[in-house]
Amino acid sequence: MNDKNTIGTEAPQETSLDKWGKQLMENILLTAAEALSEGKEASGSAEVTLTFRLTPIVARDELQVSVDFKRDPTLITYLPR
Repeated sequence: MNDKNTIGTEAPQETSLDKWGKQLMENILLTAAEALSEGKEASGSAEVTLTFRLTPIVARDELQVSVDFKRDPTLITYLPR
């Protein structure tokens, strides 16, 4: 996920924690599969690196957790204290 020009081009998508986890795993697997199909990984395995942002939302007593994807919107969920 080194292509900073395409990250965050769509509006962020807020979702519940359970749906966030499912969407996160789907994006990880899709990213790895694309790397393998493009032949970028000669070893037959792929490494997926994501950057997570943790932002305290003091007024709501929550922690915002977000992650960017190359082609999909930023995925956001909130963890209550």
